[in-house]
Amino acid sequence: MGWWSRIRLYFERRADQAEARRMKDPIYALLRREVSNVGEEFERFPYERLLEPAEALSFSRIVEGVEISFSAGAFHVKPNGDAGFCIDARANPNRTGAQPSYQFYKRKDGSVYY
Repeated sequence: MGWWSRIRLYFERRADQAEARRMKDPIYALLRREVSNVGEEFERFPYERLLEPAEALSFSRIVEGVEISFSAGAFHVKPNGDAGFCIDARANPNRTGAQPSYQFYKRKDGSVYY
């Protein structure tokens, strides 16, 4: 195994370990679950609604006694019209500092891909 492969393997293992630590944090697990639920809700929105300003789409909700803020917005519109959309979840206290995201692309015909 070459030195570059060893370095890459080291960082891959570190990333896996960090993700495992975050998943043990109940706040992070709650954020991950809720951002997935909200992401699926946004997938059902009409194409035009997803192109609204992020300020109009972002919101907060209280889940299991924790206030979670969802920041949502289109981050890229491809030349063919496909819109890239991202939802970030944030809560305090979030001991891990990690903020899970949910991303997808939506076509003008309403179909979704990742």
